[in-house]
Amino acid sequence: MNKKRIAFLFGAGSSLLWDSPKTSELTELVRNTGFKTSDNETYITEFIYQKLIASGNKESEINFETIINVIEELIVYYSYFNYHEKTPSLLKCFLTPNFEDQIFNFSISGGDAKHNYTLAIPKGKEYPFSRPSQHNETPKQFFLQHLLAVIISDISGRISHYAYHTKGHSVVKADSIESQLFIKWMSSLEKNNYLRLYTLNYDRIFKILMVHHGMDVFEGFDCGGYVEYSAFLRANVRRILSDFDCNVHYNLHGSAFWNAIALDKEQLPNPELALTCGPEFAMNDDFATMQAEKGKTIMVTNFVTGYQKAQKTLITPLKQMQAAFDKDCCFADEIYIVGYSFGDEHINESIKTALRHNENVKITIVDPNFSTSGLDFQMAIKLFSFKQTGVMRPTTIIPHKLHHFFDGTVAWHSIEFKEFLELQTDPFNKYKLLM
Repeated sequence: MNKKRIAFLFGAGSSLLWDSPKTSELTELVRNTGFKTSDNETYITEFIYQKLIASGNKESEINFETIINVIEELIVYYSYFNYHEKTPSLLKCFLTPNFEDQIFNFSISGGDAKHNYTLAIPKGKEYPFSRPSQHNETPKQFFLQHLLAVIISDISGRISHYAYHTKGHSVVKADSIESQLFIKWMSSLEKNNYLRLYTLNYDRIFKILMVHHGMDVFEGFDCGGYVEYSAFLRANVRRILSDFDCNVHYNLHGSAFWNAIALDKEQLPNPELALTCGPEFAMNDDFATMQAEKGKTIMVTNFVTGYQKAQKTLITPLKQMQAAFDKDCCFADEIYIVGYSFGDEHINESIKTALRHNENVKITIVDPNFSTSGLDFQMAIKLFSFKQTGVMRPTTIIPHKLHHFFDGTVAWHSIEFKEFLELQTDPFNKYKLLM
């Protein structure tokens, strides 16, 4: 039997049923973590947040990714354009900051920025997680990398609260009502389809649930639901790029359970991402950096956040997983998009490809904020213009619940994910929508 292919894209809203953090929670976490400014009271992240507000940005437009992006852009600013010749970044040649006295609350241990130097954070105080500088980092760049590592580590810790899963201990609620609904939906679809799951979240939950219930799922690394305690699994890149007749679960933005390996076997700075048993904390590891664009040094972490996603997803295996997503969007018979706010343009580009070149694909979107958040307008501008035929105007099938575009080829369920799962697993529940 020739199976069809269904692609799934899961955003932040899809994992809330399993106690994942909301954006507001992560924003609050980031604002209250890391290092403090020179007054030794205000967190640098809070200082950045308040600076953005004072500059006219709305609070609703600033979240944890905005703050992280500022830090990442400062890393670019304070890095060498060419670290061999120690030439400054292009922006540093033209712009002079006015915040250095507040932010850079550190000193160099020993006083000189020589090879293998370490930082005292705050000034004059030993920092237990200080790493030795080995790749010509400038002190200010190195300080910001330490700061970013703390933030990423704290987010990894929060992810592990609901997604920790080892052979000896797991917090994943495999037998909860939500998990049972999800597995029932997946099982019903698997009979006639290859299930191609892509997530923007930093966990492995959906793969774990599927494997727990006897389904075979490849996640880019050769493993089952568990990873051995001492394992550092390299991605099976050839299979990611060649095997499209199987069930997969790919983390397009990395995972809290991946490790950013800074050096290759020759001890050269060629970062790569590996899957490990438990959550990885960047503050414990050597810092991995690269220049995806000439002169712009970025820090590679186990998961991708902030606004440098397009550059960071050029690293293995994120690049190959993105390529697989492109192909699946182009050839899938159906695409389900759950809890995604269409804020990442490199992801949107793959969906645009489906709308433009995959004429027979059916797209189902699940998001309760169809009109209140303005997503319908954003969809019309960003994506629906790539549909070659039909009118963008929605047809309301069930008020406040279900809307169709382009004669039903695009369906928008304006309901919570749990309610959607109930509809898929119990057809009689569909009548509830009419009440």
